Amino acid sequence: MGKPKPHKKKASKPREKSVLSAGGSISKRKMNEDPSKLLEQATTLLQTGQPDAALSLAQQVLDNAPANSPTRLLALNSVAEIYVELGEIDIARKHFLSAVELDPAGSIPEAQGGGAEKFLWLAQLSELGGKDSVQWFEKGVSSLRNTVQQLEVNPGPTEVIELLEKKQKMANALCGVAEIYMTDLS
Repeated sequence: MGKPKPHKKKASKPREKSVLSAGGSISKRKMNEDPSKLLEQATTLLQTGQPDAALSLAQQVLDNAPANSPTRLLALNSVAEIYVELGEIDIARKHFLSAVELDPAGSIPEAQGGGAEKFLWLAQLSELGGKDSVQWFEKGVSSLRNTVQQLEVNPGPTEVIELLEKKQKMANALCGVAEIYMTDLS
């Protein structure tokens, strides 16, 4: 019998860690990706219980977004929601308020980071509560009402679903206002 052949080890390629892997860092390739894809990945990370990794991606998008751009508005909202998840309410509030500066009436479409969501968050996160919360809820309801009116003009199948979601969100916001009047402002 002859000698056994030595096993040749495969040349190991340096692998980039997945954004979804625990403890993985953001690779150089990820830094050059489309900001909307990075924000989608951040949302996925947040939904899978990895808020720190989500914050890293969303903050990167925010840091690189031009001022007054839809990307900046999307990133501000994402970063704020991640901070809520992390329990950093003051920082979250600051980011939501920055988003309000870019979309004060909630008239920018949600796909571009606008809409009512920031107002509804601020109503819940208000330090002052009472009238301040009611004012934020009212801004959110106003934005939702405008969106509902636009969707009712010529609703297709996808618009009908979105319309129902907006109406439900508006009903929840109005219930929030009623709750504040029954507790804080009675």
